Amino acid sequence: MTAPAPTKDSKDATKKEEKKEEAPKFTPEQIAFNDFRGGLELVSRGMQSDDVRFITRALRNLPKIRKSLTPTAINKGLKLALNGSDQLDAVLKHFQDVAPMEVDDATPAATPTKSDAALSSVEAVRIYAQIIAIAYLIDTKKHSEAVTVSKALVEQVVNTRMRSVTSQGITAKCYYFFALSHELVNTDPVIRPALFGALRSATLRSDEIGQAVNLNLLLRNLLRHNLVDQAMRLIAKTVFPTDSAPNSEAARYLYYFGRIQAIQLDYSAAYENVELAIRKAPQSAVGFLQHATKLSVIVKMLLGEIPTRDIFGRKDLRRSLDPYFQLTQAVRNGDLKRFEAVIDAHASVFKTDKNYTLILRLRHNVIKAGVRMINVSYSRISLKEIASKLQLDSAEDAEYIVAKAIRDGVIDASIDHEAGFVKSNETLDIYTSTGPQQAFHSRIKFCMDTYNDSIKGMRYPPNAYRRYLESAEDSQKREQEEKEIAAEIDEMDEGW
Repeated sequence: MTAPAPTKDSKDATKKEEKKEEAPKFTPEQIAFNDFRGGLELVSRGMQSDDVRFITRALRNLPKIRKSLTPTAINKGLKLALNGSDQLDAVLKHFQDVAPMEVDDATPAATPTKSDAALSSVEAVRIYAQIIAIAYLIDTKKHSEAVTVSKALVEQVVNTRMRSVTSQGITAKCYYFFALSHELVNTDPVIRPALFGALRSATLRSDEIGQAVNLNLLLRNLLRHNLVDQAMRLIAKTVFPTDSAPNSEAARYLYYFGRIQAIQLDYSAAYENVELAIRKAPQSAVGFLQHATKLSVIVKMLLGEIPTRDIFGRKDLRRSLDPYFQLTQAVRNGDLKRFEAVIDAHASVFKTDKNYTLILRLRHNVIKAGVRMINVSYSRISLKEIASKLQLDSAEDAEYIVAKAIRDGVIDASIDHEAGFVKSNETLDIYTSTGPQQAFHSRIKFCMDTYNDSIKGMRYPPNAYRRYLESAEDSQKREQEEKEIAAEIDEMDEGW
């Protein structure tokens, strides 16, 4: 019995296996260097073709490059980008303990698409390479060296006067790492004049990306040192480029603005800005989403509402939001004793998040929640009993709190001061009021805002409209044809 002939599918599978076996295997150093070089080539290509999309892609690849960087790859990448420049020795002296990369001849490397001289001759490529060097120093906890390199890089950017639209993103990224490195060594108050100067220059040059980044850096700097009034004055005297700024910068600006408004007791506007920041933020920015969600939970409780449970159930937010979940349960139950216990247990976490002062304001909301539950449970109850349930000092305190809750519309009740009790009024049908109409209106407004933001966020290729416009030659040709046709029609009319 003869063996069956091999089918076409089996032959293709065999060829694929052979190709997989023949595929070259790269070492981690070579992969890191290839990623580094790929970013440099994107920047060089973008500057030469004057196309912002290549620069945007290179900046978007920065997190990937930072994860794969190795000491040998950073050494060789810097020598490639800074070859023949004055910055080479100044930057490489911070990498003296790094050995040059040894390339195995048996393992082929990626074929370069541009010559080394072409890469090192572009100023933006040199700046991009130094940005990667600063990021590597920050990741390896060499913060003082990162400050030195970033300071020299900012001076280089100012002296070279890179004003093209293509290089705006790279310039903004320089100031970002400049501020981050100084913040890590707690010298960020010193750089405020430099950031103000960068914001002024970006505004005069209509550099909208630079405006967004530098304004956010200044707001972060001021809020970090509790200069809330100065931050609010800065927002009042500047205009954030909402329509053209990247979503990440717009989300960061809305978060800072919302925090300022929450500190200044404008809870409704603060909640809207923080929620919008959460929707605009990239889903990969887990750290930012954690901080924004924490602030959103607190502001929502300060508004008298209770956050839904699904907010605390997300896998990437569950652990960091656990203290805030316990806080929410205490506020929802109106348990003042449990509320104070949660604050004492997690005070260090709340202070690190800079939410401790806002959380202390929730004490009155806990009491109001307790009053609301008592109002629902009892049609008539004495003030002494209310003071006992709310753990207040006296019946007079309970009377004051209940009177304020009635005035604010938290409960529908009346106080008999002579007899010393509170009587709850009969609950009315909510559908006879304007409450459902207002809730429906708020939902429609939310949907319309989301739709408008999605339309604004759509990206189109630059100068795409030009292909629909006719050139000057086509326009002249069309006008000439129209004139000839009109002349022929006139001749025909004269013949008749």
